[in-house]
Amino acid sequence: MRCSRVTNGLAAVAALAIGMCVASFADAAETVVDIPTRPGQSVRAVLIEPDTAPKAAVILIAGGSGRLDITLDGRILSNAGNQVVRTRADYARAGFLTLVPDIAPDFKVGNKGVESGFRWSAEHGRDIGALVAWLRARVPAVHLVGTSRGALSVGNAAVRLEGAERPDTIVITSGMLMRVNDKQPSVEISVGHLDRITMPALLVYHERDACFVSPPDKVMPFKALLTKAAVVDVRMLSGGNTRGDPCEAQSYHGYLGIDGEVVRTVTGWLRDHQG
Repeated sequence: MRCSRVTNGLAAVAALAIGMCVASFADAAETVVDIPTRPGQSVRAVLIEPDTAPKAAVILIAGGSGRLDITLDGRILSNAGNQVVRTRADYARAGFLTLVPDIAPDFKVGNKGVESGFRWSAEHGRDIGALVAWLRARVPAVHLVGTSRGALSVGNAAVRLEGAERPDTIVITSGMLMRVNDKQPSVEISVGHLDRITMPALLVYHERDACFVSPPDKVMPFKALLTKAAVVDVRMLSGGNTRGDPCEAQSYHGYLGIDGEVVRTVTGWLRDHQG
């Protein structure tokens, strides 16, 4: 099933017209769409239209398992508190057509699990490419934004995709960039081929990120590996709060308390680099 796209101003009428396909989140109209990606596979996503005609789109890739379990009525049953997921309406308010995708069904295992290593697979790269192409039919520029473990998905797409499926820029926040041990994946080792990343890139970190897989001191060494990128900018943020697991969303790693600053940092940079 693919639901109709809906603008914010028509949310109430459209909700009646298409039943359970539109949900309201922080005064933004959210449309659930199912986008075909590979034979037998489609990716369900939440789409948010800005109030004014957008010139660019963002795809927000969640960290953690990446699994969102989006229902037809727009509820996100898994990882709803992830930083890019919880701030999705803010990207739309900033003027971007905003897509928040689940992962393809064949990557899901049981009620909550996922296939190991799917983030750097060719199949996942094809899924993201299909999302980029779907949005590019609507706007001229498409940007890929991923947080934490989502950096692996972003890196995978950046090195694999070409043509209309290739994102115009990439943004990674609190990313798993460099090798920390043999058990944890990283863009450096699991994705590799970093010389294929040629589009502009932004790396955002919190200076007090205490998650062991995303230490801030790995940012500059990673930047040095992106030798073919058109530009690589780093933004180191501060402030906010932390509680609980330092690798979860309610921490410096997840920018607790400074969501607005993260979104302003990312969207301001995107406007400067979307061509």
